[in-house]
Amino acid sequence: MTAPPESAVEVDESLSDAQIFKEYFSVSKKTKQALRRFVKLITAQLGVEESQRLTKSVLSHLGPGDAASEAIENGILDDGQRRGKWVLMQVDWKATEEVEWQANELLIVAGITEIWHLQGGVKLTVPRALLEFSSWVEHRGFRLLHLDLGHDAYYALLVSMDKLEEILRAAAEAGLKVQGSEDFQLEHAHD
Repeated sequence: MTAPPESAVEVDESLSDAQIFKEYFSVSKKTKQALRRFVKLITAQLGVEESQRLTKSVLSHLGPGDAASEAIENGILDDGQRRGKWVLMQVDWKATEEVEWQANELLIVAGITEIWHLQGGVKLTVPRALLEFSSWVEHRGFRLLHLDLGHDAYYALLVSMDKLEEILRAAAEAGLKVQGSEDFQLEHAHD
């Protein structure tokens, strides 16, 4: 028997964990650009300085192996939002009492001077409270978008109707799971 021929080129197959992460798990340039565009769109009403700060915060959390949803959570929810400059609601699945004050934070940023009051009370489920708020803002030219960040909480953005399609497109390109109110309502019809 003869031995198999040896390769003319010697290959070093030992890669460090960092090299493997960089090579195989890095976020694509297209995804990163889409996430940047998405964050700039949802924070534009905060002014240039605040929008840039939040965009930078989100992108700083987008390393090898990280998903866009993790970058949003860490960059906006954990490190970024400030009272009076709220762009993303985060409500625990059973904390209906959190919906009203967070919804009113979103209204401040949207420039809506009216205050929203939860009509159904805290006996409602969180999805029902969010749908009530969604219905209220639709009559004012806004839509509530629901982000799925993979946790047992509800996340929602308030967006102007004129920016809706552009925001949905950027979210999809960034790999974010976003639902409009109609789909959210269908999913939670029995809650």
